[in-house]
Amino acid sequence: MNRSMAAPSVLEIRLAGGIYALNRFLMTLQNKRVPVAGVTIDGDREASRITLRLDCPEETARRYTALLSSLEDVEEVGPAEEDTPETADPTNPASKR
Repeated sequence: MNRSMAAPSVLEIRLAGGIYALNRFLMTLQNKRVPVAGVTIDGDREASRITLRLDCPEETARRYTALLSSLEDVEEVGPAEEDTPETADPTNPASKR
């Protein structure tokens, strides 16, 4: 297994559409029992940006990334930028600014 291709535990997802696309996405997280440790949502009527912190091993995170990237309203899934307020771990004092 190649460790350099490990999926991040913090993802940034961009959704097309409005509140219905966001609702479908959140219901998928719930129905698939995705181990979400934190979520930040920002958006408007046209699109949404979601920062998702997963609480699972790297292999499982890769599988959830593949699942989420195949959803109808998802435009993009990728690693979130490090050291942003949205990705800071509230339980880790070292991640606070």
